Amino acid sequence: MKRNAFVLFIHALYIWLLGINIGAIITAGAFVAPVIFQAYTFLPDLGITNFDSGILMTQIFLKINTLLNFSAIIILIYELLIFNFRNKKDFFPLLLNGIIVYLIFTFTFFYTPKIIEAQEQGAASVATPEFASLHHQSEYVFQFLLILLSINLVWRVIVLYKNIQTKAKNK
Repeated sequence: MKRNAFVLFIHALYIWLLGINIGAIITAGAFVAPVIFQAYTFLPDLGITNFDSGILMTQIFLKINTLLNFSAIIILIYELLIFNFRNKKDFFPLLLNGIIVYLIFTFTFFYTPKIIEAQEQGAASVATPEFASLHHQSEYVFQFLLILLSINLVWRVIVLYKNIQTKAKNK
């Protein structure tokens, strides 16, 4: 019985981690970014430019990237272990999570460094159409990541619920 409780705890921690990532993405995009990029409307004397706001937002994303990279490693380990220990092989979560990990690493190791590089070149560099395109692409990756993490969370909750129901019936 103790082993079952431990396994259930591990599954719950994994679902919790997915929820933290979903919450971080929603918080950054829906709550933090609008405030950061409109800081001058709240504090007109602050004298902050859109470029300055971008620098601040990048610092927030660097913190989120740490969480995402940690989570990508946990996702890889968890999903590979689950896949190897299941008698019935289900490729959907493996594929889904492979895409999630790819998107995380694309966002954290490609888009974020490119944005930082542009910011280091100054305000003129981030005012180009190339930067706007890069930034929009990174937003799409982030939004797609949010959708797939949400699907994964719902999938894992359903699978966990079904497993609990099956074990309860077998008793």
